[in-house]
Amino acid sequence: MNKMKIWILRLWLFILLAFIVGSLSSLFLWGLALIQKTPALLWALPLVSLLLYVFSGFDFAKKGMNNFIRKLQIDKPAAFPSHTLLITPYVLISTWISQLAGASVGREGTAVLMGANIGEGLAEKWNEHKGVWIRMGMSAGFASVFGTPIAGCLFALEIAEVGKIHIRSILPCLAAALGADWVSQHVWGTNHVSFPPIFMPAFSLLFCAKLACIGLFLGLLGLVYLRSQSIISKSLDNLPVQGPLKAILAGLILMLVLSFPVFFESRGLGSAYLLRPFQEGPSSFAFLKLIATSVSLGLGFKGGEATPLFLIGSQAAANLQDIVSLPIGFLAALGFCSLYTGLAKTPVTGMAIGCELFGSSALICYLVVTIIVMYASGKSGLFSKQTWAPWIPKPLY
Repeated sequence: MNKMKIWILRLWLFILLAFIVGSLSSLFLWGLALIQKTPALLWALPLVSLLLYVFSGFDFAKKGMNNFIRKLQIDKPAAFPSHTLLITPYVLISTWISQLAGASVGREGTAVLMGANIGEGLAEKWNEHKGVWIRMGMSAGFASVFGTPIAGCLFALEIAEVGKIHIRSILPCLAAALGADWVSQHVWGTNHVSFPPIFMPAFSLLFCAKLACIGLFLGLLGLVYLRSQSIISKSLDNLPVQGPLKAILAGLILMLVLSFPVFFESRGLGSAYLLRPFQEGPSSFAFLKLIATSVSLGLGFKGGEATPLFLIGSQAAANLQDIVSLPIGFLAALGFCSLYTGLAKTPVTGMAIGCELFGSSALICYLVVTIIVMYASGKSGLFSKQTWAPWIPKPLY
């Protein structure tokens, strides 16, 4: 009977998690849709940066993705530090105001953080294993914000340790991802971008060589992105200015950069341009978006990195059309799937995103190119607390 009560409780908690996270993702996307209809308020960047600095001293403001990744690497549930639900409103509002002011930041980080925080809170309240529920929350957040439940499930299973999938959490994470995505789409009517189906070109040794070159190109582009963001962040820390003045200066620097007309389309989330490489072909947008995103996140503005990297990867790969002579839609899909997941060191997630958004015809291509990006971009990815499984070879740099 006690076991029956436990499973009834878990079922209730699962429904609660799926509903809360799916609803929060819908609320978040609704706010982002309104923000994208509003011209970027660049003059507000110094004020937003100052507000983020003021809240940075609070414990909940320091608990980003790396904090949750570290928690997933702790075997004993009792060793988990206590959590606070303040993380959820903080990341939601800070991402909204960052994008309202024009900062080039994404959305997946916010959704995943909200989901992980809700999952941890429910586990702590009812004495469940926090690791499993944090993964379930991550899966629910990723799935409901992008409409990709399989990728959402795999992202949470892969994120803590490169080369290792947390087998015990597969079914709970899949259920949470499917549930939250269903709530977002069918309860709240959230719509996601529909991408054209992609088909793999004829297989040959030359085609394999082209895939390797595309992966190396995207991996080096990702390395430039990571190093640029790191250099900007360290340079800001080393400025001989202290406290609030440094935050205001960071806002002024970003305001100056984004004020140049060439960066007009690089302001904010940029999801309106996700279909551009599939419809219009190559442009210089990828490299401008890379600069805008590196500067925005390096200077401390809040948000995720997936959508900007989807944009950068798809447009950069599309620019290779004349060189590799492959269909532009195929190239854009490769870049879309592999750049973000390669830098996040989650290759199976990259394959799943490709299958869910573009069809399964080229699934092996998504996986191969993502693995090449993962290695070409170096040991350190988007999340510094990630570890590598002992059995998997690490990059040399």
